[in-house]
Amino acid sequence: MKQSSSKKNAIYELDGRPSFAQAFPLGFQQLLAMFVGNIVPMILVANAAEMDSYHATLLIQCCVLGAGVATLIQAFPIKLGKIRIGSGLPVMMGLTYTFLPICLAVATNGELGLPVLFGAQLVAALSSVFVAFVLPYIRKFFPPIVTGTIIVSIGISCFSIAAYNLAGGQGAPDLGQPHNWIIGAVVILVIVGCTSFGKGMVNAAAVLIGIVAGYVIAAVVTVAGIVPVIDFSSIAAAKWFAIPQPLAFGGGGAPLAFNPTIILVFILLYFINAVEMVGDMTVSATGGLSRQPKDEELSGGILGNAVGCMFASVFNCFATGSYSQCSGIVAMTKVCSRWVMGTGAMTLIVAAFCPKLAAVLSTIPNCVVGGATMVVFSMITMSGMSLVAKSRFTSRSMLICGISLTLGLGISFAKDTLDAVGGYVQMFFGESSIILVALTAIVLNIVLPKTREDLNAEASID
Repeated sequence: MKQSSSKKNAIYELDGRPSFAQAFPLGFQQLLAMFVGNIVPMILVANAAEMDSYHATLLIQCCVLGAGVATLIQAFPIKLGKIRIGSGLPVMMGLTYTFLPICLAVATNGELGLPVLFGAQLVAALSSVFVAFVLPYIRKFFPPIVTGTIIVSIGISCFSIAAYNLAGGQGAPDLGQPHNWIIGAVVILVIVGCTSFGKGMVNAAAVLIGIVAGYVIAAVVTVAGIVPVIDFSSIAAAKWFAIPQPLAFGGGGAPLAFNPTIILVFILLYFINAVEMVGDMTVSATGGLSRQPKDEELSGGILGNAVGCMFASVFNCFATGSYSQCSGIVAMTKVCSRWVMGTGAMTLIVAAFCPKLAAVLSTIPNCVVGGATMVVFSMITMSGMSLVAKSRFTSRSMLICGISLTLGLGISFAKDTLDAVGGYVQMFFGESSIILVALTAIVLNIVLPKTREDLNAEASID
């Protein structure tokens, strides 16, 4: 009886090994939360570059493979002496949107193209190795008031993504149509109901249940001819088995090319990516494990992503990063078993070799994804606020949090204010609020003097 209870609670333990019957649906839940977001950058680039169907499908295959391998490295770190490659924390990896603007610009530039993009990604990934090794020495600059503020900005900056998806997807022909709002609202209500009133697996798999409920409704109204929410044509067209081809975009030239300017841009973007990963790993650790992440977990996570990005460069996949919505699921459900994440990672890898399975998952409507991420992003934001609250909302902590969020989010919401200072500045500070929020919070934390109240608040933090 005791052993059975232990097995039942394994999903709530970092090193717990739940049964496959438990691990698969929970890992699948994580996969569903990130899958559409993971393939969207590839779809955008393939459409913008006007690729043929073969290369467009190959890109999607490769991005699924890259996400699976990157997640597997994080779930089960590789240890080489004192070097740890991977965090060992419950985080789900996928294509990061930090790199999307530069990826679109390079891929659609006739003088550059994908070989330059993947070459820059490969070389610049080495910069993450440096960040990983110095992270334990600079972590003192990331107390709860700083990391909490960064996490809040991650959650808030994702609100518009969730809202657009809930309404049908940005740029979609049916954006804002009533059926999108209704289906998305059902997903939200099911998740909230399962979380508030469900027990055991119903509570733990609340997001999955909500997504399935929304998908069933969308499928019914599509098949019944009421409104075409799901396009099933891609499933029939997809092959059952295909091996992702590495270095497939060289054309008549070298499969990889190296442009110093693009490499420099990628190095700076990798730093932004590392800051976002620190925030997501903190959400997973504080929300799922009720503790701060350890130095070796954070540095191992950054190093693991560097290795994952190098692999991705060879296999035609864009740079990866941790997915905030998946960390939010960990914080919401407390399911933190690395084996659950590993199951999701293996499912992704299998899907990469089975385009038909990937096609099925890619048919999840935006409104369904939007309903799920609306709940998840709210949990990310509140996880950040719980860290900020540890500083007891002193005058100093409110200044750090308030000014950082106002400046970073304000400029990202009004990015055209940076038009006069150049494209690179706009890319770094306008496309994403994270880097400006992080820099402002770090500087203010160093500069602003601490009162006795601040020192007492710090002393009370574990």
